Amino acid sequence: MSPLYVKEETIAKMLGHNVTWLRSNAVALERQYGLPPIDPAVGMRHVEAVEEWARERNIRKSERPERLSETNQEDLNAF
Repeated sequence: MSPLYVKEETIAKMLGHNVTWLRSNAVALERQYGLPPIDPAVGMRHVEAVEEWARERNIRKSERPERLSETNQEDLNAF
């Protein structure tokens, strides 16, 4: 049985980086790109949510709505 929640080291490896990179970029990844945040109840990230987030980011651009403008600001007209 795989764990539902994993430590940052595991998430960083899933993303192809080390934990220092993840910790340095986590806020931007969460705010600008929607990386699932650390669950405050358990202090770790939900592994399936991160996997789903990564899959969605890899859908061809033409198949998904644009969430951020070129300046990395939300396009409120998109809603």
